[in-house]
Amino acid sequence: MEADKLTLSVIKADIGGYVGHSSCHPRVLEAAQDALQEAVARGLLVDAQTLHCGDDVQLIMTHQRGVEDTEIHRLAWNTFEELTVLAKEMKLYAAGQDLLADTFSGNVKGMGPGVAELSFEERPSEPVIIFMADKTSPGAWNLPLFKIFADPFNTIGLVIDPAMHRGFRFQVMDVIEHKTWLLSCPEDMYDLLVLIGAPGRYLIEAVYRKKDGEIAAVASTQKLGLLAGRYVGKDDPVLIVRSQSGFPALGEILETFAFPHLVEGWMRGSHHGPIMPVAFKDANPSRFDGPPRVIAAGYQLCHGKLIGPRDLFDDPSFDEARREANQVANYMRRHGPFQPHRLHLQDMEYTTLPQVMAFIFTKSVLPRKSELEVQLRQKYPGLKEVRVVDPGLRDYDAIEKSIAREAAHYLEQIAASGARLAISGGHTLYSMITFLEPGKLAGMKFYPLSMTPIFTMPGLTANALVSMLGTKNPEATAYNLPSHPVQSREAYEQQLLSTPEVLDIYKEIWDAEIMMVGIGSIQVRSPGFIALAMQELSLNTTQLAELGVIAEINHNPIKADGEPLVSFDNPALQALSQRLIGVSPTELRDRAALAERYVVGVAGGLEKIEAISAVLRGRYLNVLITDAYVAEALVRA
Repeated sequence: MEADKLTLSVIKADIGGYVGHSSCHPRVLEAAQDALQEAVARGLLVDAQTLHCGDDVQLIMTHQRGVEDTEIHRLAWNTFEELTVLAKEMKLYAAGQDLLADTFSGNVKGMGPGVAELSFEERPSEPVIIFMADKTSPGAWNLPLFKIFADPFNTIGLVIDPAMHRGFRFQVMDVIEHKTWLLSCPEDMYDLLVLIGAPGRYLIEAVYRKKDGEIAAVASTQKLGLLAGRYVGKDDPVLIVRSQSGFPALGEILETFAFPHLVEGWMRGSHHGPIMPVAFKDANPSRFDGPPRVIAAGYQLCHGKLIGPRDLFDDPSFDEARREANQVANYMRRHGPFQPHRLHLQDMEYTTLPQVMAFIFTKSVLPRKSELEVQLRQKYPGLKEVRVVDPGLRDYDAIEKSIAREAAHYLEQIAASGARLAISGGHTLYSMITFLEPGKLAGMKFYPLSMTPIFTMPGLTANALVSMLGTKNPEATAYNLPSHPVQSREAYEQQLLSTPEVLDIYKEIWDAEIMMVGIGSIQVRSPGFIALAMQELSLNTTQLAELGVIAEINHNPIKADGEPLVSFDNPALQALSQRLIGVSPTELRDRAALAERYVVGVAGGLEKIEAISAVLRGRYLNVLITDAYVAEALVRA
């Protein structure tokens, strides 16, 4: 960087609110100023000041190291970390909220703090305005910057000032696809408006004077939701605008804020509201955590020294804008949770709404593929009912949850008071239980389909799921049966002879009107034979596949042709297979052949296609609940 160029850096962060999200504590601001003054004393900075807008600490620094300098950004990051420690000691709200990384990596961009920096040769008189906003996003600057640098009805200098008459060039960024445009006004005005009229996605990063390319303004464009992947507070942007002598006059720059235009932000970053120009003392938004505020700090730069700030909105001529902002705030608030006060769903992807939508998902009706259901019943005549859901995504987790939801709805439909339900283990059935409406299965009796202990996956065994069902349906009866290791099913039943009441419960399993079974695959670890082989014999999936294991149902291994795999040349594997306790595949097949019984298979995901196909060939089910991707593959096969 040339020695005669000055850099003005404004770096901000929310490191803890006082009280709530409304303001900054004086001790935090004092500590920030102390850190900056120490940097001035050691020559890193020419000058520095600390301000705040709402709950954001603003570090205003001049230096001669250029933009995105590592040492300047390190100073800001270290300062914010020190302030976070202080904020935590004082139990300030959301301490360290904007610090999205654990360690500094050379530049605070992408780490949470907002940044606006520009370098220039200081003019004989260098007035600059630093705008700081709270409870809004970087898109809040789009309309003001357009009016300041492209609208002659706001900035008469565009018409009558020869130094500005050629216009300005706007650098616009697409924060979703990370594209950049450089558009000139007035000739590209309509193209510019196509983009910046959507301020949630297209942001003005910088403005340059066309006649010489001189930097005129720069804005922070960091969007916390995009950086963090979730809502962690609104972005609260900063903007630096140079004024006078070839740039818009001070009054032209401020004039745009006489109109309190609507911006996104406000409460939880999820609403539209008017941006209110206020004096420093009023930059403490509290009504519905707002309305959004903007302050304007005016400085005269003198050899890098910050002469100021002048509180530029501390002027009664902006009283009407504030009054109008309050009127608009009243109007918007009356909409409550309805649009246009609340943001459009597309714009709320990075607010708190996705967490709520995930909850609402459990209550919605999933679309089904009736044509695939018909085709599967034709292909597998043993199925008396098929339910094929369309999860919309190929993601395994989304598929599993969609199938589990449909299984929960189906079980609630076929369940009757006094009926007996036996259930196997597994991830999908575990999810199914979470989707059941509490108390919906009152009066029923619950049994485990398998009593084989799996020590590496105890929370997914049949006994564990029976306990879950009992907890969710306190007016039902849940039976847990002993799951101690034995050498064979016969040995297990012999032990039960000493407790006739338990033996009677055990025998009732085979007469259950409803049996819910998961389908295991060697490609997806399941709490059955596959888990036992890994747990006790250290076998991997490749070795199991070589032995002929393609699937499992109720812990029992199944071959590709659909038949149970009951005989192994390996003595250890043969001994392991004999230890499987519960309803066997052939017994499931017998029950599935009875019209009055329900043997319901609940499984899906592309990883399980071969396993599901094998189970269907074995005729162990008379009801299948799966997803559209699996159904299409089964039909084609």
